[in-house]
Amino acid sequence: MVKKGKSKIQLIRFAVQVAFLVAVVYGFNTKQVSDRMLPAILLAGVFFCGWVCPLGAAQDWCAWLGRKLHLPRLRVPQSVQRYLQISRYVFYLLLTLGISFALLKGPYQFSRMLHGELLSVAAAVMGIFLLAALFIDRPFCNYFCTGGARQGLWSVLRFFSIRKDTSRCGSCGQCSKACPMNIDVAHTDFVRHPNCIGCFTCISTCRQKALSYGLCPGKKKAKHS
Repeated sequence: MVKKGKSKIQLIRFAVQVAFLVAVVYGFNTKQVSDRMLPAILLAGVFFCGWVCPLGAAQDWCAWLGRKLHLPRLRVPQSVQRYLQISRYVFYLLLTLGISFALLKGPYQFSRMLHGELLSVAAAVMGIFLLAALFIDRPFCNYFCTGGARQGLWSVLRFFSIRKDTSRCGSCGQCSKACPMNIDVAHTDFVRHPNCIGCFTCISTCRQKALSYGLCPGKKKAKHS
């Protein structure tokens, strides 16, 4: 996060997250929003996870609390992350094959937990993920969320995403460190990563203003001497 505090876009995102969480408490069905956003994913990427999902928001707030309490932060190395992040796609594949993992339907189950409808064991599992979020960014979203996996697979075709102006980039790596989905943004000119949730945290963190949200840049033609 930049020294001057949250950027305007992050304040707006926080307000949207709070609004949807309150709506869920009063019975709003976020699955309807998720399903209706699917066509937009092909154009602009996944925004449900970063802006709407109540479980994602709760994990973000737990991470914020963990930082305020100066708790140790666990960051999975990229050499491990590239393999570990496949887990949620494996769970999604198992679901499509009819092998059900009810607890892995995170946003739906979290909504039920807020209304006291979950069994104590299931609620405890949700609580464990929130507790883990005090120490690691979005543990459920990164490694277990089948809904995020489904949307992420569609999002690799998107035309709009995070793009980098290489002439401005200072190669500090802060964008990668700030990404809650542990994406190596610093070494990417245009983010098509299926785990990207469109939270714009990398943009808010970049002090060189090298990152922006826009159309995929065309391939540069090689210069001939």
